[in-house]
Amino acid sequence: MAALRYAGLDDTDSEDELPPGWEERTTKDGWVYYANHTEEKTQWEHPKTGKRKRVAGDLPYGWETRN
Repeated sequence: MAALRYAGLDDTDSEDELPPGWEERTTKDGWVYYANHTEEKTQWEHPKTGKRKRVAGDLPYGWETRN
């Protein structure tokens, strides 16, 4: 645990973490939606916080867009 903190990778219980079986995805225009693989459904609101999110800008280095 201390090694993770030293490396800047704190173990966190952030409310933004997704429950097991969930995945965060993004549309081409930056809107974030959530896929529930257990129930095979999607939704715009975060499953824990109920908030909607939009991201802007280019993908981080090494990431790629798939269609």
